[in-house]
Amino acid sequence: MHEDRTRWNKKYTDREWTAEPSDIVRRFYSLAKPGMALDIGAGTGRNSVFLAEQGFDVVAVDIAEKGLAQMAGAHANLLPVCADLDVFEIPENRFSLIANILFLNRRLFPWIMDGLAPGGVLIFETYIDFPSGRGHRRSRDFCLAENELLYAFAPLHILYYEETQKTTDEGTSRLASLAAVKK
Repeated sequence: MHEDRTRWNKKYTDREWTAEPSDIVRRFYSLAKPGMALDIGAGTGRNSVFLAEQGFDVVAVDIAEKGLAQMAGAHANLLPVCADLDVFEIPENRFSLIANILFLNRRLFPWIMDGLAPGGVLIFETYIDFPSGRGHRRSRDFCLAENELLYAFAPLHILYYEETQKTTDEGTSRLASLAAVKK
């Protein structure tokens, strides 16, 4: 935990991060009823701030206080929580929206489903492992297998699922994107 916090605090100090919300959050947030939202692995809060501006009461969870500090005071209905997501517990039936963007902790999958209120919306996007090691080098522990996200959240009503390839200055990555509703 301490190593993760130190590493992420350094990343949030050493580079400029975008304030723009992710496209998938912008595309699907309106499917959720106004209420509580949880942003898992919130980082500097780009999605948290956006959701707060849309009227959600947002709990933004991240291990790095340097990232969370960048959103502190950004909105009255935004609560930054510094916590290790390896041990974090999501309360049951609490959230009308849960966003998990560019973060992966498979242990949280059942907690995420349980944390959604009935009719709650899950917006999830993260990296997929490249076959044969091509593309951006990421640890396989933090990358999905093909279709893994689709199967992991099969108990929900899947509204949207796509696997895409994206090239940036940092290299080529593959992403899995999902929007789903708790039945």
